[in-house]
Amino acid sequence: MKRCKNKLDILRRSDSRQSNSGLSYSRLAPLGHSRLALSVLMASVWFGTGLLPAAAQQGEPVNLLSIAPTPADGGQIAVNSPLDIDQAIDKALAVDDAEQPKTNPTIIAEPSDWAIDTPTELLPTEPMQATESSATKPVEADLPAVATASQTAPNDSLGTNDVYSSAKIGRRNISDVGLAAIGVGDTGNSQLNSLIWRGTSARDAVFLLQKSAIASQSKAITELAYEVVARQSVPPSGANNVAADLVEARLAFLANGGRSSDLALLAAQLPEAEKWADWRRWLTKHYLMIRDDVAACSIVSRQITQTMDPFWHKSNVICQAVQGKTGAARFAADILAANGVDDPIFFSLVNEVLNNNLATPADLAKVDPAKLDSAHIVLMDVANRPIPLEGLAVLPKQMAETVIKLKFLGPDARMVSTFDGLSRGLITHRQAGKLWRSAGQENNDPQLALAQLDGKGDALTTVLAWRALDADTQTDRLALVAKAVKAEINGGNGAVMLPLYAELVRNALVDEAVAANMRFDDLDVAPKMAFLLAINQPNDTTTLAAFAGNGKALKAAELLRGLSGDAVDTNVISALNMWHILPVLEAAGVAVDEQGWLDLVKNAPVSGQGFGGLPPLLLKAVTAAAEARHVAETVLLANWLLHDVALEKTNPADLAAVIHALDMIGQGDVAKAFAHEIIAAHLMQRLAAMIPDGTQS
Repeated sequence: MKRCKNKLDILRRSDSRQSNSGLSYSRLAPLGHSRLALSVLMASVWFGTGLLPAAAQQGEPVNLLSIAPTPADGGQIAVNSPLDIDQAIDKALAVDDAEQPKTNPTIIAEPSDWAIDTPTELLPTEPMQATESSATKPVEADLPAVATASQTAPNDSLGTNDVYSSAKIGRRNISDVGLAAIGVGDTGNSQLNSLIWRGTSARDAVFLLQKSAIASQSKAITELAYEVVARQSVPPSGANNVAADLVEARLAFLANGGRSSDLALLAAQLPEAEKWADWRRWLTKHYLMIRDDVAACSIVSRQITQTMDPFWHKSNVICQAVQGKTGAARFAADILAANGVDDPIFFSLVNEVLNNNLATPADLAKVDPAKLDSAHIVLMDVANRPIPLEGLAVLPKQMAETVIKLKFLGPDARMVSTFDGLSRGLITHRQAGKLWRSAGQENNDPQLALAQLDGKGDALTTVLAWRALDADTQTDRLALVAKAVKAEINGGNGAVMLPLYAELVRNALVDEAVAANMRFDDLDVAPKMAFLLAINQPNDTTTLAAFAGNGKALKAAELLRGLSGDAVDTNVISALNMWHILPVLEAAGVAVDEQGWLDLVKNAPVSGQGFGGLPPLLLKAVTAAAEARHVAETVLLANWLLHDVALEKTNPADLAAVIHALDMIGQGDVAKAFAHEIIAAHLMQRLAAMIPDGTQS
């Protein structure tokens, strides 16, 4: 970098530029030369860190190279923040007492009004300072000296620190060992311990992470896989040789599932090395979008002293703006314009934020959604400008959980992002329903919404149909609910949407006219609605008793309750004609009464079910890993095994082998949950078959 020779002259130029009330980008751009920009930046370095935002607003130069990430003071920009929107989203995302998600520790706690997962303890805030080439000389060390990414021990009988203190290593690269040990201190699964990678080599771990980085058809197994990958644990053997590859594979696995919170925890622990530069950028975007400005601006303040990358200096403008430093934000934006940065959308949004302008319809029309980037998304949220559905396409899949926390999504964007988060298991059904209701006031005609739903099943039509039925007040609306449920089951969204439609049924029963119809309609809609509720909440026998024609529903509820009670009456299985699930029940440890099986065969019809089998080699790998008690290996193989199969169409004997494998590695709760998913999938097919095609059910 060429040293500036005339500091005072530069300060005069910046002083005269800053006296303007607006951002004179059209005037500055032709003057933009990188020499001028770099000279101004160097001048601010020489003048030190004593310049305050107040001085900037009086026309004095601002030190862009030392931004103090302090909370906004009395001079904070008064962006318009409609309380109804903020409160609606905050209330929708609040954790319900009856549905507590798992709790994760956080490195930098999220704002309390936005935290879906309540932080329970803090991890160290300083990232590891090791670089890829810094620790090359051999050393003799104990693992505790290097595995300091988290100070929290998993909730098991043998804590991580205990494992580290008992393990000795020889001549190893400390930075690599520490890198391999990063993770979330406690994922909430008490059946997992620190030794989940025992018996698996690091190279095999990388292979499995890459192959299984997909969502399986079992929500229970997929959730377990994410916990295994995110969890801080003793690294697999040989991790120091492939530490970077191992961490990259873990990050990619979590990114594929949109697990933004866990990703942020890991990314914040990465070394300050060029290899991880993209993850530092992503982490900054994540913090800005969830409005954790202190965390984001702490990273930005370090980066802008080391690089002229426009991304970091755009982020600097945003940081200054959200901290209430209007003059500093204007000056930093002037520097970007003078340096030839061509981004009219960014400069227009900055001007809108700094001048507290509300976007007009004409302003909204000027923004091309195809040209938006992450900085634009952040500024639109700060400016209270609705973010369109098309704008979400610019965000990577690892932002799925982050996007849900944006406060100013447009109605379509809110509905689609919420459905995506629900499908990925990032939010509960109750939270999804609240967010959909708050997405907008307009609802389609129920008949029209259902007509659009048939044969499509995409996110937007799915949500619009549910909203239309939720707002419907007709006495016969449950007939339309039955039709919608059948369409969702046939479209592959049955497991996702059935709890939400069950909520609509329960809400409708408050209407006495609807409740009366269900009490006497024993041949039409009532039996289907009772069956739906039985699948969703089999323990709620009181509600089931209020429906006419509820015989099959009561049997279905009894079958599902048998999974937790460890026993099922064979009369229930016979009444539902579900003998094919016997292997699943036996693998889950559910006792079935001894029968005269030959007599049953004589009196019951026997027909083939036409099930497909799981890949034999991969299934054998799952069972072998479980027999060897290789926990993480078994879980990842099971997730890979089930990624493209429909549970109701898969050989129950093969699925039973997976249940048994989970039980062998100490995951009895997950094994039970998986068995429940299998039986519920079969019952949903039975429900869909009960509902005729056509508008009337």
